[in-house]
Amino acid sequence: MVQKDIFMAIKDLLGFEKFLTPVLVKIVYWLGVIGVIGSAIVTFATAFSQTGGASQMIGAILMLIGGLIVWRVLCESTILIFRIYDRLTEIRDQGRAQR
Repeated sequence: MVQKDIFMAIKDLLGFEKFLTPVLVKIVYWLGVIGVIGSAIVTFATAFSQTGGASQMIGAILMLIGGLIVWRVLCESTILIFRIYDRLTEIRDQGRAQR
């Protein structure tokens, strides 16, 4: 039974019935969040150097907020495309079942 489930999962992936991208987008999202936070921390920390200043601190805060929002929207847009595909597939299957 477990072997059949594994075989069907592999068949679905190789046959493009199930997509790997939505799972990867979630992983990439969290890596991006870490990257945005890390960049903001570095930018904020360098604001305390001789060349930095208050504008760099404000820039770091804006980069943190704006970067997280933009990154989230980009990742949600990618997942949205796959959800639309899933819904269209459901509609198609319902149409076939009614015939």
